[in-house]
Amino acid sequence: MLVKCRSHVGFREFLHTQLSRLALVGPSRILFLASSLVKLWMLNLDPAIPLLISCYSSRGRPAAFDPADLLRSLLLMTDQKVSSITQWARILRNDRVLACLSGFDPAKTPSVGTFYAFMDRLWQGDLSKVRARRLQLRPCRKKPRKAKSGKKLSPKRPGVVKKLVDQALKGRSFTRRPERLLQEIFARCFVDHAVALGLIPASLTLSGDGTSLRTGTSPYGVKACDCRKQGNYRCSCPRRYPDPDATWGWDSYREEFYYGYSLYELVASNSIGELPLFVSVAQASRHDSVLGVVALAEFKKLQPHLEIAKAVWDSAHDAYDFYRLHREWNIEPFIELNARHKGCRKLSSIEVNQYGVPRCPQGCLMVYGGFDKDRHRLKWRCPKVAGSRRLSSQITCAKPCSPSPYGRTVYTKPMDDPRLFTTTPRGSPSWKKTYARRTSSERCFKHVKIDHAIERCRSRSSRAWVWHAHLIAMNHHLDVWAKSALNANPDILTELLGTPLAA
Repeated sequence: MLVKCRSHVGFREFLHTQLSRLALVGPSRILFLASSLVKLWMLNLDPAIPLLISCYSSRGRPAAFDPADLLRSLLLMTDQKVSSITQWARILRNDRVLACLSGFDPAKTPSVGTFYAFMDRLWQGDLSKVRARRLQLRPCRKKPRKAKSGKKLSPKRPGVVKKLVDQALKGRSFTRRPERLLQEIFARCFVDHAVALGLIPASLTLSGDGTSLRTGTSPYGVKACDCRKQGNYRCSCPRRYPDPDATWGWDSYREEFYYGYSLYELVASNSIGELPLFVSVAQASRHDSVLGVVALAEFKKLQPHLEIAKAVWDSAHDAYDFYRLHREWNIEPFIELNARHKGCRKLSSIEVNQYGVPRCPQGCLMVYGGFDKDRHRLKWRCPKVAGSRRLSSQITCAKPCSPSPYGRTVYTKPMDDPRLFTTTPRGSPSWKKTYARRTSSERCFKHVKIDHAIERCRSRSSRAWVWHAHLIAMNHHLDVWAKSALNANPDILTELLGTPLAA
């Protein structure tokens, strides 16, 4: 049972009172945690209160701790680069300042079980089934064969992207997932507030990508047979898997198979600080194109007021149905061509190269002449006439293909082949400039995997990985908020701590 949740104003009053008392004993510790103080002072969890209350029963014994304070404490744990909840509970018992920043009475801090019980409440899945699957004997999982060097794997089920795109266009919701409540809290308390602060523009340029998460358990499971006693150490008998949701996946960067999960994020590449907008964790065997469709559909459900102008993806998302999804939702896609589908082709007697640039009858690449918005087509002109002085001097045309002084003109329509005839011509300086924003996803993953070292957690469940990924994404927002606040108001610490303490 939950009596009530403390508001943001109430937390600020509590924090101001407690810090005034602690400043008389040890002000140096408060000054050392000044950056964390600014982050928590700006964090407003009021939009999450209705969501948190819905996880508690209306009857029974009152809860000993405010769920908003528990969430705030987990964010502070991630900010302090602590990955173990057991270690964090021990730290709170011995650090009065961290306990006050979390919103707790220093004489009464939560136990390890309290934190885990809170995390279970926000997990909208049946945990009893997960525990039963851990004890269930399952066939031995063998490591897949090595894939081709430098290439991404194809989806296991051909046509799955088309099915998902059809369902997304029909309005199907993909939000029936255990982490949907965490995603809702992240959207309401962090993404919406970043938009209100002006850090995220109203017209977005999205960047989506996935990365590997290696689970802390063994991919070979726990044997339950007696084959070792008989001298057989490489049997294929059924065994138990402590992390039943983990699967084998292919890491195209390291060119190796790994056992665990796939972390997929949508990032606002044109925002201040390149803030994450949507976070999901799926099985490692799930293809990025599948995760991209689901993530884009769920994000539009969570943030219907945000306009997505452009979306940048890597070659794993190069599928015709994915282009169709963008066209229906009025999003301009920037997707690198998959190496398996490159090459010249002909379209209506016009030969084009692998980037969708037409060739003249002599075989020279034509020059881009602009985009016709009324007819939704791209114009290409004769390179001898419309090309630069250097280009035209290199072309010798004994028999011109057009008697007009304007030169031969060819039109291509993105509707004919959205992969090649993109609205912004593929390979043009403008296209390359926009596609370069995809590196924002890599920098966001660097924040997750290097700055916060998420794989150091060595977690053994999808629930734990989802929690760690969302807490890191939330801290990413808090870091940018605090930096912007300090740049706009350098005296903010004086206002929070008081003139004598800040001095």
